[in-house]
Amino acid sequence: MLFLGGIFYLLIDKYFSAQKLQIPHNVKNDEITSHRLQAYERLALFLERIRPTNLARRIELSSSLEEYEYALVHSIQEEYDHNLSQQIYILPDTWKFIFSTKNATQNFIKRCKDTLEPNASAEDLQTMILKKSVEGSEPSSDALLQLQSDVQSGFRGF
Repeated sequence: MLFLGGIFYLLIDKYFSAQKLQIPHNVKNDEITSHRLQAYERLALFLERIRPTNLARRIELSSSLEEYEYALVHSIQEEYDHNLSQQIYILPDTWKFIFSTKNATQNFIKRCKDTLEPNASAEDLQTMILKKSVEGSEPSSDALLQLQSDVQSGFRGF
């Protein structure tokens, strides 16, 4: 009987030891999932903040066209730099999409400026950005759809 009690004790001890090892693993997975969701939320906010229509309204008009263009492009870069660490939590292809969207948005602003007359004002650039944004899809639209797709699929690339 003592022998069976010893075996029972070892089995129970082994079972609870295994359970203790699993708890941190589950907590770790939950924590990683939480960080991933936060990264996707932050990147969605990033994409909204660099959306040309939002950017043109948020950045104060400058005294010159060149200063305003610089302020817009610089703001995009600062937003991007602020979110660089999020790339470790999202799918690599999605991060490439985010990077491409940042570049496309900066180029969009430069193209809008290039369509203006040399003596145009910052207000003219703001108007052109809003006009061109309404005419076509903004670069961040597709990237937002990609973020939504990743989250809805449950991060199936990790």
